[in-house]
Amino acid sequence: MKKILLIESDPKLLNQTNEFLESNNFEVIVTSEGTAGIQKALEFLPDIILCDSEARGLNGYEIFNTLLQINSTAIIPFVFLMNKATNEDVRAAMNLGADDYLEKPFDQNDLLKLIETRLQKQEMIIGLADEKFNTLMEYSTDGIFIYQDEKLSYVNKKFCEFVSYSKRELIGMNLVNIIYKDDIHLVIDKISRLLKGIHKDIQTEFRALTGDQKNITFLLTGSCINVNGKKSIVGAIKVKNNSFDGAFIPKKTDINITQREQEILQLICKGYSNNEIAEELSISDRTVEGHRANLLNKTECRNTASLAVFAIKYGFYKLS
Repeated sequence: MKKILLIESDPKLLNQTNEFLESNNFEVIVTSEGTAGIQKALEFLPDIILCDSEARGLNGYEIFNTLLQINSTAIIPFVFLMNKATNEDVRAAMNLGADDYLEKPFDQNDLLKLIETRLQKQEMIIGLADEKFNTLMEYSTDGIFIYQDEKLSYVNKKFCEFVSYSKRELIGMNLVNIIYKDDIHLVIDKISRLLKGIHKDIQTEFRALTGDQKNITFLLTGSCINVNGKKSIVGAIKVKNNSFDGAFIPKKTDINITQREQEILQLICKGYSNNEIAEELSISDRTVEGHRANLLNKTECRNTASLAVFAIKYGFYKLS
């Protein structure tokens, strides 16, 4: 059920609109006063806000400006309800960034149509944003997770790889199930403080027993944000030991680097550019770039400097 925050100073209109919206299967939170409207917006995180431009206390413009400065409420569709709206009133509201307006007195069916249109548009925007966000998280070199209601609600591929569990096994699992028993209290205490607002972020390390019974120490960072109206931890883990430039590095024997890639890796260590490598090996710049990309992917290094360090560390290049 979609939630609507209705801020209206006219008691009769407030009651009529509330009854109409509830009859159309909306959950309605009501108030006639501006400051209370801001408090209710933060508490309930409605799907849309209908606000009297002349609300008592803080007026509609002040309410909108305040909510616009808060991450959790800035993206909520905001509709002004105006008395005899002039062109200047409408222009002022739109310049502020409001989503729409409706002049009072209004037809209730027009209100319903406006709400449905704004909610549909918001869902489309959120869907596109979620798609891009999920793509970025899914291909991150860090283990990304979302922790909500004391369980994992999202994990990316790298997280699954790090802890050696499948995504199906991890979704719905309490984070403590993968933390070594002596470290559980420390991690849960920090998460609790973060959710309570005592700290702005979390940064710690913990030992984990992975699905294949290995003991690995992870570095964990995270922040508290609202996901689908609930306080959640969005965080990342990295392997502390056997790590390289912030990313997990497999053993040298596990890396299938071809002879040509080794030649290119050695020239990279000597500081050759793509063009110079191409001339040295009598191949095209595009071929060099392809091999360089393969090397970055196979070693999970982030840049050329990391490749050079990797080559030296694992014996692919010896300093003279």
